[in-house]
This record gives sequence, C-alpha cells and structure tokens, in this order.
Amino acid sequence: MNDVQYAPLTMWRGPTWINTNYLFIEGLRRIGRDDLADELRDRTLDLVMANDEIYEYYHPMRAEGPPLAAPIFGWSAALFLDLAIQARAGRG
Repeated sequence: MNDVQYAPLTMWRGPTWINTNYLFIEGLRRIGRDDLADELRDRTLDLVMANDEIYEYYHPMRAEGPPLAAPIFGWSAALFLDLAIQARAGRG
C-alpha cells in the first residue's frame, strides 16, 4: 500500500480478485497449508457475500465493488460457487 503505483480502484493496481484468491487457495492446498487455504476461502466468500453483486474485482480495504468493476461477473461467480461448495462439504 506504500507503493506509488497502488490504486485500489484501478484494475491490477491493488484490487482483490476472486480468481487470484482462488489460485492462492489451490496453491496453499498443494503445499499442505489447508489452514491458510480455508481462511482465505472463507474470507473470499465473506467478501462476495457482503455485496449485492458479484463483481469482477473488489476494493481491498472496503470490500466493495469499485465503480468501474463489472457486476455479475462470470468467472467470479463460478469460482464463488466452487468455493461455497468446498466450504459446505467441509473440504479443500
């Protein structure tokens, strides 16, 4: 957040992306860090559920969709569903 390029409302300059979190979750599972994977999964699910729409990306501090983020975004919705199914099944 101290980098001059950090811009939480601008694509790829600071927002949180569901697809990036998903890749981190999968990577954490592969190295045996299910505890961290579960925590990131749950935090990602909470992020999405705190909003009325499923956005392309989210403000990293306020957990809301930035004005230019696409709402009802397909890959975010698909990954949200997969993470929700994982959480419901109690597995990683």
